Amino acid sequence: MLILASHSFYQTSVAQKICKLLPDCSGKMLLIGLAMDDDYAPRILAREINAAVMSGFNRENITVFDEKSPESAMQQDYDYIAVLGGNTFRLLHFVRKYGLDSFIREQVAKGAHYLGFSAGAYLACPDVEYVVGLDDNLRILDGNFKALGLTQDYVLCHFEEDDRHDTRKLVEIRRQLGKQALVHPIRMDEVLTDP
Repeated sequence: MLILASHSFYQTSVAQKICKLLPDCSGKMLLIGLAMDDDYAPRILAREINAAVMSGFNRENITVFDEKSPESAMQQDYDYIAVLGGNTFRLLHFVRKYGLDSFIREQVAKGAHYLGFSAGAYLACPDVEYVVGLDDNLRILDGNFKALGLTQDYVLCHFEEDDRHDTRKLVEIRRQLGKQALVHPIRMDEVLTDP
């Protein structure tokens, strides 16, 4: 199952919806926080782990992807791949750098549930070029914005939370992607499944 949201476990209404979608949270989770700046990533990761545990996931079954030993996280299979938010282009850069793009696709093909929050939701789309203007791109300089392609649709996270994510931006993105592309806006407390 593909679960996409603007906010993560820390948003109570999102966590409740995830619990209804995944009533058995006893499996192994890989938590990926590569989209966040290094300065505040440890605090956010700790907060997300606590929120996931409060939602019913087992603390001992949560593995946080560690850039210092990336291969250790990729030596097992997971039931849940949770990708947190931050800068979408930073996330795509590091996902490629560590080979997580192939690993995530393999895990999903084996039956892992993908939980993408904000930048993690964008990463599930075919590409992230349309996110330019929502996030600063300081990482993807070769023009290759290809993402995971777990869905053929696109999302607009944080819809109507601020001026950069309002209805005008949605219209602009739909025009940019073309008539054939489906774009799903996701509000603060919404959860989108298998678009």
